[in-house]
Amino acid sequence: MHTESTRYTIPSGDHLITLRNRKRMDMTSVKEIERFDQEEFFIRTSQGHLLIRGEELKIVHLDVDKGLLTLEGMVKLVQYDEEDSGLSKSLLHKLFG
Repeated sequence: MHTESTRYTIPSGDHLITLRNRKRMDMTSVKEIERFDQEEFFIRTSQGHLLIRGEELKIVHLDVDKGLLTLEGMVKLVQYDEEDSGLSKSLLHKLFG
């Protein structure tokens, strides 16, 4: 089956995630990477905080000016928190009770 390639234009500021085979993730409208390691990324996007968990996660491409981020690794969880400080408070509460 042959389909013609379609080009999509992403309006400035729109948040888009593309996940390929759970191993490569491209994102737009990334405002800040608050913390990360090989098992967890905590990212602030235009749509709220985003928690990504997996295995052997790493940054492949980061363009701070354009808000673009590409990750590789095995993605197991993608979770949004629309409140600005919801996940941050949980972490701080765990650390300091």
